[in-house]
Amino acid sequence: MAYGTNPEDRYSYGEVSDEDRREFLKALGVIGGGAVAGATLRDLRAEVSSGAAGGLAEMGEAVRGGLTGSLDAALLSEAVTALEGSFERLPQLGAMGVPEQGASAYQELTTSAWTINDHLSDAGFFASAEANLPAFEPAHIEETTRQLLHIDALPATLSEIGFAEEEQTALVTNIVNSREQLSWWMATPDYPPADAVDDGVVHEYVAPLHQRAAEGSLLWIDGLDHFLWQREPLVTDEMIDRGLWDVKSMLGGYYLMGSAARDLAAGEIADDHLTTLTTASTAVMIIGQEFLINDVVRITDDKRAPRNPATTD
Repeated sequence: MAYGTNPEDRYSYGEVSDEDRREFLKALGVIGGGAVAGATLRDLRAEVSSGAAGGLAEMGEAVRGGLTGSLDAALLSEAVTALEGSFERLPQLGAMGVPEQGASAYQELTTSAWTINDHLSDAGFFASAEANLPAFEPAHIEETTRQLLHIDALPATLSEIGFAEEEQTALVTNIVNSREQLSWWMATPDYPPADAVDDGVVHEYVAPLHQRAAEGSLLWIDGLDHFLWQREPLVTDEMIDRGLWDVKSMLGGYYLMGSAARDLAAGEIADDHLTTLTTASTAVMIIGQEFLINDVVRITDDKRAPRNPATTD
């Protein structure tokens, strides 16, 4: 495993502890940073320099030039606006708890995201991103996270879709503090071929890295209605709460990616910001689904709801 960190110890569920904040700052080379819990993105920005951002603009230009189709600014704008409504429904899901049989409350969250996804796939966005951006190597994670903090519009953008200030901080610190999760995800050509090793892959059947992250997030969310209903006796309130943070994170990542693609279609995004937002949004979606599996899907005996004595022998 790269980095040697324990990602479970460094993951923030919308609240950032002093220790998590120090770990984040240390990873970005800031030693002895302030220890104010609940720091905002602006506070982190004041402590983390943007760096030289070497090569990010060139990468973004290459992503732009590598598209095999045209991005439809009107389609993407409409879909991104529709996606904003999904965040408004999240509190209702928390109050609902376990969905009823046949419900589609979680699946309805992703309708507009799938519209964005299909369009990006058709235009070759995901293939171009994988071909022109590094996988989640240490230097790339650090560099793009530094730049992310220095995107002026980021706090307002996240606020508009319902991320409180400390949740915004958690979304960003999780990128670096859960970096081991990211290191496991490689570009498709980097996986060994099936004819070389037993657990290899057939490359033509494996989607590009950023597409796997995006579609994986949407598929996990879509499956929660049936999954939670089927396992209702095992599900706790803590699972629902943590799962909703994971879902919110994944949708937030998709919103950032969709917004970047919309701005790319309209010619309103700088190349270095395109690189930064594509990388960061993908990272957030990867982290969200990795932890959703741990928080909700893998229900171990120590996490499950207590057994009802009336139903046991």
